[in-house]
Amino acid sequence: MLRKSVLLLALLLGLVGAARPHIRHGQRISKLSGDALVEAACHGGGGDEADCVSTLKSASPNQKAEANALAYFALRFVENHAENITDSIQKLNAVPDFDPLLQSALTDCMDQYESLDDMIEDANDAVASRSYPDAQKFIIAALSSVELCSSQLKASNFEGNTDNNNAQNVRMARDLTKYVVLHKKLLSAALNILTVD
Repeated sequence: MLRKSVLLLALLLGLVGAARPHIRHGQRISKLSGDALVEAACHGGGGDEADCVSTLKSASPNQKAEANALAYFALRFVENHAENITDSIQKLNAVPDFDPLLQSALTDCMDQYESLDDMIEDANDAVASRSYPDAQKFIIAALSSVELCSSQLKASNFEGNTDNNNAQNVRMARDLTKYVVLHKKLLSAALNILTVD
């Protein structure tokens, strides 16, 4: 248990460090707006940033004009789409004779996503009241949940397992993994926006 706690703490610290944006000339991300704000928010979220950028660019011009509004948009997007994740998990878990390792990963993901709505709602409340340290804590907790789900899905090796011969189930698991990764990037973007330099 202690070892898991230490690993989780190390993961969280790594996420926070990796998620910090790189802004030129000492400019704060909170002072940016529009596309510059979107790109700075998505920078450092890990992997391809295109999905994060395109999602945040879909925000209204008013939301992209102000850092708090864009953070709220990113958090609300994840919260609204978390239900799709849980629906997908339930569909995959209902498949008879599905790979036990993947079913275990899906159960872990379901456990993580069940509390995600509350964490994001608390983060949005903290953003609205400009209590950024509290918002950061809730976002880090949400990131931890999403990261745990993502790592469990990767560890299940659902694409490489020959028992998973149903192409539709593999495609659903792959799509689920993509959405989980997008949620991780959007939560990192919200954290980037709220991180005070």
